[in-house]
Formats: sequence, C-alpha cells, structure tokens
Amino acid sequence: MREMTLEGLKNKKILLFGKPRAFNHEEFLYQIQECKIELVGQYNENVAFIVEGKLITPYEQNDFDALYEAGLKEKFITINELENLLIKNIDEDALLMSLKLSHDKERLFAYIKNSQINDTLFLKLIKLYDWQNEGFFDNDENRDVTAALISRFYENIERNHNVQYATLGLMHLVEQSNNSDLIEVITGLEPLKKGVSNQSLYAILLSISKNKNTPDVVLKMLLKNGSLEIKKIIALREGLDKSLQTILFSLNEVIINEALCENADLDETLVTKLQEIFPEIIAEHIKLNDALFDLFLPKTPNSLANNRSLTCKMQETLLALANKETILTLCENQTLCEEVAQMILSLGDDELNIALFSNTVVKEQTLREAYLDEKNHLSLAQNPKTPVDILQILVNSKELEVLKALCKNPRTPVELLYELRLDQRLDRLVSENEAFGNHIKTENIGWQS
Repeated sequence: MREMTLEGLKNKKILLFGKPRAFNHEEFLYQIQECKIELVGQYNENVAFIVEGKLITPYEQNDFDALYEAGLKEKFITINELENLLIKNIDEDALLMSLKLSHDKERLFAYIKNSQINDTLFLKLIKLYDWQNEGFFDNDENRDVTAALISRFYENIERNHNVQYATLGLMHLVEQSNNSDLIEVITGLEPLKKGVSNQSLYAILLSISKNKNTPDVVLKMLLKNGSLEIKKIIALREGLDKSLQTILFSLNEVIINEALCENADLDETLVTKLQEIFPEIIAEHIKLNDALFDLFLPKTPNSLANNRSLTCKMQETLLALANKETILTLCENQTLCEEVAQMILSLGDDELNIALFSNTVVKEQTLREAYLDEKNHLSLAQNPKTPVDILQILVNSKELEVLKALCKNPRTPVELLYELRLDQRLDRLVSENEAFGNHIKTENIGWQS
C-alpha cells in the first residue's frame, strides 16, 4: 500500500470491490465526481487504485484475490482511506447551502448517520433536521438521528449498551459534556421545546441548567422559557454573568432573589439592592473584599464567620469581637487559618475546643492531645484529619454518636467500616460513606443498601 493524497487521486481511475461504507451509493458517486475520479467496472492497466469496500460478494472476492496475487498489491487501498479523503474535500458551506435549498431529507439523513464526518459539521447538519413536530424517539428516523447524536458524543458509549436509544442517554450526555457548542445545539432541538411539560425531557433541561459549560446564550433562553426551579439553579451558578443576574433580579421572585444572594459572585450593584432583605445570606456566601466585609461586620458577624472567603485578617477581626456565638461559627469554618485556630485554643474554652477539634485545619499533634480527654472523642470521630490510629481506637467506643460519626468519616479505614456495619443501627450510615462506596466499586462487589 502507498500513501494517498487527494491530488494523487484526481483524474485517476479506480476499481471498487464491494460497497462504500461512510456514504450511500449515490453520495459516493457524487463525491468521486467532485474530486474528478473515474469509477470503472473492471480492471485494466489504467486503473490507479483497487479499493476494498464492504460487503464484497464471493464472486468479487475471487477477482479481488486474483488481482492481489497478480502482484498488484501496491495499488490496493481500503474504502476507509478513500472515503476519509473524500470527506476532507467536502466544502462544508456549499454542502449546507445545498441541503437547505434542496430540502433533500434523505441526503441530510445519510450525512447525519455518517460517523466519518467531523463533529463541527455534524452539529451544523443536525440543526437542519426536521423532527416533524415529534419527539426524539417517536419515529424511526428521529430515533436514528438521536442515536447518532448520542453515539458520537457519549463518553464510553461501548460500556453503556443501548443508551443511545433512551432519553436517559441524552440526559447523561448533557451531564458529562464539556462541549458548549454541543449543549447549545441540543438545547435548540425542536423536541426539547416541550421540555417543561414533559417530565423525561424536563430532566434534560435540568441537566443543561446545571452544566458549568452551558453557554450564556443558552442560559438566557432558559431564563425566558424555563421553570422556576431552572431559574433558581441558574441563579446559583458560579461566575454567573452580571447581565443574567440582572434578568433574574427583574423577575421579582423572592425565591430567585434568595438564590442570587447565595451566589458567591453576586454583583455588587445587586448587593446594594438586596442587603436589607437578605443580609445574613449574602454575608455568608459572597466573595469578600475589605469593603464588603466592613459593610456586613456590624450587621451579621455570625454569618460572616461562616464565609469561606474570609482572609486571616478578617478572621482575627471576628475573633476580636469576643462573641461566643461568632467564635463557635468560626471554629466550624473549614477555611479557618491555622494561626486563628491556635488563638481560639489558647482561650481554653471547652465548648469552643470541642467545636474546633472537628475542623480539618487543626494540627495532628493538637488532635492527639485532644484524644486524652473523652469529651473530645465525638469531634475527633467526625474529623477527616484525625490520625487513623486514633480512629482505630475510637471504634471501641461505647458512645453511639461516636460510632455514627466514624461511619460517616471518609478517613475511617474500610476494614473498620466493615466491622461497624455489623451493627444494624450503623449499616445504612456505612453504606452512605462515599469512601466505602468507592471501595465497593473498586472491588467490583455488590451490597444491599
């Protein structure tokens, strides 16, 4: 076999055994004519390439083998090689214009099912498809087009048998996709227009609204036509564009405004408008700067203490207020600075220490010292940073709450979780432990929840 180029094929004669693979027969003939290639019915010395197609008949196979044995193997190429070159030669704009003007549904259908064309062209083609005002799987053609869409983009499709023939497959495709163009095209497909009233399709819209790669143009469309639930999901999106926040605020819905206030990226213009109604929610969730910290410090110090964007300096300011409730909240903040944690420990307050010992920022040596006092055992059982040797001792505790905390702790060794699971009171909690679930999947064994 020799390396082929399109230029090397032009004005040449080829002999095809069998049938095309990527194209139907009519499209194949059209494409080789476009490339100035002549298809002949039998071999002669002017034949430049002998093409091995699919579905070769027994009679063709005899002639094919005879030519190979005659020393012509240098002329042999596969149908895949030939069709890949033909596909690369396609003028996409001309093809799309031709399909729009001709309304040739069969030709469009054939191209959509052609797995050799690139993803960009496929997405342009599927936007031209007429779904006949029916659903994704309501007729044979719609089903095949939907299957082609899912099969092309679904990750590990070979492990998910027949997922391309189910609405659930389309939902999972959206969930896993990081392709914003794909999400935009799927959102614009005619069957999804009924998504709000159709429960199975509504699940797809929910997946679209949750996907972090969904482009703003799609989010804007969902804000116009989506349900209150979808609008709330969008209001909570990380990095939500200011213009979309403004649209959401203009809806004048309490639920939506409350969700906006939970958004760490809430626009400061909206902070001004919403701070009097939801000061605690904003203070807890907003990405803080010095101005915002100073704004909420007199009003809602306890909510500020929950904020995960607090700097060490801000935490020290809250600690300096000497308010027990505020400090307790700080103790539970998983972004607590280590030096602030040490300041709290130095206060010598048992209640504060118990709260603090469940926080992952506390040093290992401090946790080991805390173990010596039984009142700290529950906090240590909850802390994913507690040393394993201490967790192994705590499994012998007589306190049910300590055992429950161990069941939930992702740091608890699997062998201890198996032991805890023997207690019927703890079985469900172990089942819900993510680390235990991952172990089960790794070991490929099943268990009943």
